[in-house]
Amino acid sequence: MIKLILILFVSFILKAQNKVGNFIVSNNKIIWQKTYKKSLDINSQIITLRELDFSKKSSNFWIKSIRGAKLKVEKKSNQTRISVIDIYSIPKFYFTLTWFFGIEQSVTPKYIEEKYLFKQNLSEKFVNKDARIIDKIIQNEINSILSFNENKW
Repeated sequence: MIKLILILFVSFILKAQNKVGNFIVSNNKIIWQKTYKKSLDINSQIITLRELDFSKKSSNFWIKSIRGAKLKVEKKSNQTRISVIDIYSIPKFYFTLTWFFGIEQSVTPKYIEEKYLFKQNLSEKFVNKDARIIDKIIQNEINSILSFNENKW
């Protein structure tokens, strides 16, 4: 019986993950982090995240209402490390009284940790599916900022 409990405990510990792709867990925060081997023309800022055109089945309500995050940039000799923290979603509820007039009620932000962090480990759904989708959304926004900075006049 003790061997069985020990095997179950060890398998649970090995299955727990706190890193997937560009996402890591640090101090109970889910952080997206990537290091580039060149100096990039980008500064720390608040960024707007937008859902990409995914099929209805490929994403959930949290991802569909993703709104923003903080972008932190660190630079040293020919390297740039970009960290995205405080990723949040703001679901909206619409109450339409007629075709012309509607009332919008916004609720408080729901941070990524509330959805995907469980006892300092990433949830299985995040590891298996949602991390890839959120990674694409973040990469898309960073690429947009970088291409805008390159085209300054």
